[in-house]
Amino acid sequence: MHLLTSSFANPFERSRYLGSVSLVSPAIVRVNLPFATEVAPSQYAGHRVTRGQVGEFVVIESYSAAVIGRIVEIQLPDRDRLSVEPERKDGDEIANPIGIIRLLGSVDLNFSKSSRGIAEVPRIGDYVYLAHPDFMRFVIAATQGKAANPIIVGHLRGAPETGIALAPASLFGRHCAVLGSTGGGKSWSTARLIEQISLRKGKVILLDPTGEYHSLGDLAEHVHLGGQRSGADDTRRFVSFPYRHLNEIDVFAILQPSPGVQAPKLRDALMSLKLLHMEPSLADEDGYLVKQNAAKQPINRALLKNDAAIRAQSANYDITKLSRQILHECVQPMGSSKSHWGHVHDFSHSGCVTLCMRVESAILSSHLAPIFSPPDYMEDLTAVISSFMANKDASVLRISLRYLAFEHHTRELVVNAIGRHLLGMARDGAFNKTPMVVALDEAHQFLSKTVGDDVNKVQLDAFGLIAKEGRKYGLTCLLATQRPRDVPEDVLSQVGLFVVHRLINERDQAVVVNASGVLDGSAAVFLANLRDGEALIVGGDSIMPLPIMMTPPLRRPHLPDVERETWLNKVDS
Repeated sequence: MHLLTSSFANPFERSRYLGSVSLVSPAIVRVNLPFATEVAPSQYAGHRVTRGQVGEFVVIESYSAAVIGRIVEIQLPDRDRLSVEPERKDGDEIANPIGIIRLLGSVDLNFSKSSRGIAEVPRIGDYVYLAHPDFMRFVIAATQGKAANPIIVGHLRGAPETGIALAPASLFGRHCAVLGSTGGGKSWSTARLIEQISLRKGKVILLDPTGEYHSLGDLAEHVHLGGQRSGADDTRRFVSFPYRHLNEIDVFAILQPSPGVQAPKLRDALMSLKLLHMEPSLADEDGYLVKQNAAKQPINRALLKNDAAIRAQSANYDITKLSRQILHECVQPMGSSKSHWGHVHDFSHSGCVTLCMRVESAILSSHLAPIFSPPDYMEDLTAVISSFMANKDASVLRISLRYLAFEHHTRELVVNAIGRHLLGMARDGAFNKTPMVVALDEAHQFLSKTVGDDVNKVQLDAFGLIAKEGRKYGLTCLLATQRPRDVPEDVLSQVGLFVVHRLINERDQAVVVNASGVLDGSAAVFLANLRDGEALIVGGDSIMPLPIMMTPPLRRPHLPDVERETWLNKVDS
């Protein structure tokens, strides 16, 4: 028997003996479980001691290492299957249960180190013990090494006194995904992790699609993207995402110009308006760039001079002039000479009328007001983000999308543009000294989707790009979703740690198995049976997938303005 010098429970206590190994293969072993039919578990030193149950972690006493495994199956040989029937009294048959154990990792008993690999495969006859909770906690810590200011995420299943702590770098250093079906505890785990970031004076921007994280209270700065003030006494902060922060293709997806005539004229009109913002002397008395019969040289010279600024992200222009500027673009390419434009091109002019109507409709739309015509009380979200980064005392910025409309794909386009803006900040070095975590709830709504018509398609790829390259710039993701199958596998493959709550759908389970690289089919079958608040921690340098009862947040998310007690759940007095 080997004993470690570190302070932890002896992994090979006789009181926790389960049985001995009877068959060995590279990934699994079969073990005799002579006491598995005992009716009730025993107690020893204040801990519950079972005699072999599916899901339990075990320790196999090998020559120079303790091999960690998990019981995935228990069965009786066919000859013994009737021996457990209580009504049979003819004979004294003895049940001989057999357990199948999936090998997960090993602990070097001489150097107090654990790893996912199996240093030495168990042998026939090796003893198997029920893993002590304190030993399991040691195993986890031995894998990660010493961590500064670790985050307690929960406790091992069946051992409330055994807290499990993970290093902040394990959780957020290489992206984190919180997955789970509705009601499994996904939102609670997300809120808990955000609380822990705040406690450590980190920085997190939370995109809240439903508004349920309003419960964070004074822990966060709260802003509402869209919406209207209810009166002078309304103290809520409202923000906009002005149109100038959208890419050209985003604008095209909203306005949907036809490819023949409308798209080129819309592109020219946008360029002209951006040029006028930099060279206002080119405008006529009404503020437009009139090309009819105008000389080309001054305008082309100004376009060349300001080309980089015009094509830069967030180049400013006056969208209220867009519809008429489109019509001003509808001219003959040559007039009386090659150096001038000609008269109005009637075909183009008539073909752009419907586009101009859509432009005016979009500018006046209440759904698109946070983009095209924000009220004066709305702040620019990009300025709010910059101010948040500069404020050393602020840790959490919650952006509520509750009032942002779904019409015209507004919500998807704006969230994608926010992600693109954050990635641009990261590439410019904004998060080198203070790493940023961007938390995206209901992530499946904003990933692996294409919006717009067949001609004007926008691939929502901003958060996919953050997952792929943001880490090297100090920008990482916390993605929460109930539909992992709708998140691209190339995005999930960049995730370093998964917090997987109950997943019933087999396709969701398969996606997690393929993306994690650690979870396999034998462990995935447990996902459908996880209790509320229980999760499987996968990755994060952990030696094995860990079933943990997550610690609930102090501020539990819930939808605002929704009565918790209605005729559906009210108890009669």
